[in-house]
Amino acid sequence: MAGLIQVKFTGFRVHLMNDTDERFMHGDNRQQGSAGSNGAQDNAHQSNGRQDDGQARQNREQAQQKAKETADQARQEALRRADAQKGFVADYISNFSEAVRSMAMQFKDQDQVSLADYTYRLADRTDTLADHLRDENSESLLKQAQDFSRREPALFIGGMVAGGFLLSRFLKSSNR
Repeated sequence: MAGLIQVKFTGFRVHLMNDTDERFMHGDNRQQGSAGSNGAQDNAHQSNGRQDDGQARQNREQAQQKAKETADQARQEALRRADAQKGFVADYISNFSEAVRSMAMQFKDQDQVSLADYTYRLADRTDTLADHLRDENSESLLKQAQDFSRREPALFIGGMVAGGFLLSRFLKSSNR
């Protein structure tokens, strides 16, 4: 139980004292609370304080452990869902690759050999990407993407923008 706070002015100094400090300075041995208080009760209060600290520490550790378990479960669920969706994404990329390959054949038929060559290369690379998505697990793909984004942040962002643009164009054309 908190004691009464007293403010004493001594010259230009301000001293904040609680009633325990006041009793100590004046030799007063009164106990706060009931008249039957003694040193054993003070020890019991100190012991309860240590128990409360121990309980608080234990509660904090349990909360941290529960938070870690929940985060691990959420991560595993996200990876499981990503694994389920990556086949779908790989199929879309394969379809895109086929469309690019078809475009390359049209360039070749029109005697635009250099454009045909570039588009064939693009089709091959997108096929490789689709196969890579099918073969790797989601955790490995995530780590690879994080590593690349740290090494080449500008290229990563530019690639994501370009990929998003190409994917949106492909999806719009496939819906028609």
